This record gives sequence, C-alpha cells and structure tokens, in this order.
Amino acid sequence: ASAGGYVVQVSSQRSEQDAQASYRALQGKFPSVLGSRSATIKRVDLGDKGVYFRAVIGPFSGSDEASRFCSDLKSAGGQCVVQRN
Repeated sequence: ASAGGYVVQVSSQRSEQDAQASYRALQGKFPSVLGSRSATIKRVDLGDKGVYFRAVIGPFSGSDEASRFCSDLKSAGGQCVVQRN
C-alpha cells in the first residue's frame, strides 16, 4: 500500500496472523463492501503501547474516495479509520 495518498484501516491486532484472521472475518461479515478487496497488513510500533498489525484497504487516490469507502463500511455496520498513507 505505497502508491496513492490514503488507506482505510479496518482492524488493528497484536500479531500479523490475528490481523489477517480478523480481516477474513470482516470479509465474511461485510461481503458487499470487503468481499473483492484484499488487505495489506502494516506493522506499526507504537512505542510504550507495543507493536500492532493493522489491516488496511487501499491505497485510494484521495481522501474523498477513502472516506466514501469507509462510509460504506460503517453503513454496513463496520468500523474504520481513514489514514494518510
């Protein structure tokens, strides 16, 4: 997820395996929004809070496109955060 300005974070877990499993579960729960998309797992070191692995969708070309995707997921009952890539 390096090209494009924005990604949408849909999960943050303590291990890469948990992040992948969480994303697969979300795909099953929200197939109309996530079914055809693959997630990138990003390792993030939050210092004192530890290391997390985030499942992100994208990249999206702009914040509007990323926000629209996130809104679709929220409308379906999911949670997400738009982030600069």
